[in-house]
This record gives sequence, C-alpha cells and structure tokens, in this order.
Amino acid sequence: MSFRELAAAALAGAALIFGLSAASTQAQAPPMVERETKPVESAAEAGLRTLYVPGGLTPDRAVKEVIETSPDLKRTKALLDEAKGGALQAMSGLVPELELIGRHTRLSPVDNPTFDIPGLGPLTFPSLTQQTATDATIGYSFTRSLAEAMPAYRAAKKSKEAAKHQIQAELNDVAFDGRQAYYEYARAEAALAVANFALEAAASQRRETESLVGAGSAARVDLMRVRAQEEAARVAVERAKLGVQVAARALQTLMHTEELPSLGEDLSEEVSGIPQETEKTLLERAYQNRPDLKSLLTYIEVTEHQLKSAKGSGAPDLLARASTQYSNPNLRVIPQQQRFVATWEVSAVIRWTPNSTIAASGRAHEIRAALQQAEADTQLMRDAIRVEVAQGYHGVLAARSAIESARLGLEAAREGYRVTREQLQAGIVNTTTLLQAQAELIRAQVDVVESAIGIRVAKAQLRRAIGEMP
Repeated sequence: MSFRELAAAALAGAALIFGLSAASTQAQAPPMVERETKPVESAAEAGLRTLYVPGGLTPDRAVKEVIETSPDLKRTKALLDEAKGGALQAMSGLVPELELIGRHTRLSPVDNPTFDIPGLGPLTFPSLTQQTATDATIGYSFTRSLAEAMPAYRAAKKSKEAAKHQIQAELNDVAFDGRQAYYEYARAEAALAVANFALEAAASQRRETESLVGAGSAARVDLMRVRAQEEAARVAVERAKLGVQVAARALQTLMHTEELPSLGEDLSEEVSGIPQETEKTLLERAYQNRPDLKSLLTYIEVTEHQLKSAKGSGAPDLLARASTQYSNPNLRVIPQQQRFVATWEVSAVIRWTPNSTIAASGRAHEIRAALQQAEADTQLMRDAIRVEVAQGYHGVLAARSAIESARLGLEAAREGYRVTREQLQAGIVNTTTLLQAQAELIRAQVDVVESAIGIRVAKAQLRRAIGEMP
C-alpha cells in the first residue's frame, strides 16, 4: 500500500472511530443532563488548524529546494554542455586547417657520382646526412566545409536549443514531484491529527463509561465495546504515524535534507492561479508551450541537418592547399647546402574515396530511420499531451465540484446531526441512529480536508500539462 493510500485510510478510519466514540459518549449520558455540543468543531477542522505552522515550510519553498538539489536536473543540464561541445567540434570544420611541423631528420649517406666538367675540373655533390626543417601547411576543403561541416554545425546549434527545452521539461517534472510530495505529507499530517483526536475522544469515552458502569447506569458490555474502540483508535494512530514517516521521508529525500518539514500553508485558504481557459484553448497552449514537445520538434530539425551532413560526407572532396618549408638542407636546392632555405608550394586537389561514399550512404539511412522514429514520437507525444490536458482540465473541474460537494455535505451532516440529537432526546430514535449521524458528520469533515488538498494537486497537474511551472 502506498503512503498516500495509507494516509487516506488512516484519516477516514480515525475520523470514523472518533464519530463512533463521540456518539457513544453522548448517547450513554443520563438524559436529564443536557450538554452543549458544537458539531462545527470537528477532528478534521481542528486538525487543519493545528497543521498550519506560521513560518513553516511552504510548497513553493519546498519546490525550490527540490529543484536546487535534484540530481535528475543536474544530469539533464549536462546535455547542454554536451551540445556546446558538439557545436565547437563542428565549427572547427568550417575554418581552414592549419598544420605546423618541426622535425630533425638523420638521412642515410649516399655515394654521389663525380662529374668531370671541362674548364672546371671534377665536380662532386656533397651528401648531407642530417636535416632540420619546419613546415607550415594551410588547407581548406570546400566540400567538407559546405556540404558536411556546415550542416553539422547547424545540427549542433539546434542541439543546444533542444537541450534547453529538455532542461525546462525536467524542471517542470521535478517541481511537480516536489509539490505532490508536499501535499502527500499534508494529507498524512491531517490523518495523524484526526487519529490523535479520535484516540483522545475514545479514552475520554472509556473513562466516562467506567464511571457509569460503577454507578450502575450502564451495562458492562458497553464498557467492553468502548475499550475495543479505544484500542482500534490506537491502531489507527500507529498507522497514521507510519503514513507521516513515509511521506516525510519522501519529501526529505526529494529536498535532500534531514530537517523535518512543517506545513506552512493554510489549507483553508482559497486556491488562486488556476488556468480559466477552455479545454481547447488549454490544449493549444500546451502544444505551443510544452518544453518536452519543443525539445522533440527541435530534435527533428537536428536530425534533418545531420542527414544533410551525412550525405555531404560522401561527395568528392575539392580542396585548396598551401605550404611553406624552412629547412637545412632544403632538398629542393641542388647541390645540397648546409644552410636554411625557405620554399613554398600551392596546390588544388580533388579527392574521392568510394569507401567513404558507401559509408556515408549507410549512415544517411540510419539517420533517416531515426528521423522517422522522431516524427512518430512527436505524434505520440501530442496524443499524450491531449490526454494530460483533458485529465488536468477535468481534474480541476472535479476538484472544484468536490469542494462544493464537501461544503454542502458538511452543512447537511451538521444539520442532520442536530436534528437526530433532538430526536434522540425526544425518544423518537435510538443511539444507533445518532451514531450513524455522527459518523456521517465526521466523514463530511474529512471530505473537506481531502478536497482542500485535491484542488491544489489538480492545479499543479493542469499547469504542468500546459507547459507551465507547477
């Protein structure tokens, strides 16, 4: 059983127990003693008042701490650095490539022939065995820059944009998880407050029944029943404590803190900031603003640029190159001389590798398949968003109806309890009927608590569905 189910069960169970014990106390009292009862004061309402702690943890502050410490958000932000690195890498292909080399080479000796030149005598070219040289080469590939690097750079830039949208989507998810955990903790605290109140009422009922049994005004079987109710109330308290511990640990884990939370929001206040547009308008807003959908659409653009880059990498390469060499000896100088000489060269090259063309074609097929998958994912996400908006929109409507229904139900239960008590005093109904009226009153007050939390969760769900921060 989840802690939400546990808290809700404890809340309803404790409230019901209190209703039984309170009804039994009033029903077994001597009829000549008239007691002033205030059904307006209930376990649920008293619990709500005691839950609010001025200066305590508000949902906005809880969400802020969850966001600041979320490892999921930190992991998603790393995608932005990855995209920046890809953009820098792609940009390097757009500028000419410069290569600088410095070297010292030992050459093998060779026997050079001797030439007998009339008038000059024999002439022998020296054979130098060591060379020191520096080379500077600059090259620019028109095909790689325009057909491959340019689309890759555009893809990398779009990747940065997609990463930002993904970060915002993760931010919304983390904020919603934090807010939901906060209200689950509020629900668990309310359950514990009602359970403790019910236990106090059951203990008071047991003490009064013991007095009545001692005076002979009540049967011993009534005392046995009241004691059983008190034990059941103790069990409800322990279950409620478990629900609080689980909910508190869940909230502490998201906030990454060991500090016990306290509820700094007054749940009796009216909720504001709920989107008021129609479902159709909200759906249009979601399609425009949902960061996860924006991220996926941007990823499609990234993939399209990557496809162009893959196709360009298989085209023949046309490049221009220029280099200069400063070496001793310079092998272009005949005869070789033991001195540094600078030479240069300029060339235009066209190069084609069939293997590269085949590999580029295969990569293009893979990217095209990924593009088709992304387009299908986009439609799936649009369908999911439509469902989420509908759930959020109608969830808010249902929550508002629940608040109104709980209010009307509470008024009806209070009036029903008042009339039933008057009928009991007149001898028209028995204590069982009063017990049922009291139980209905407590359940109605529990519904008020649940509706106060439900409207807040529904608001967060709707805001998240349309792409806003919950």
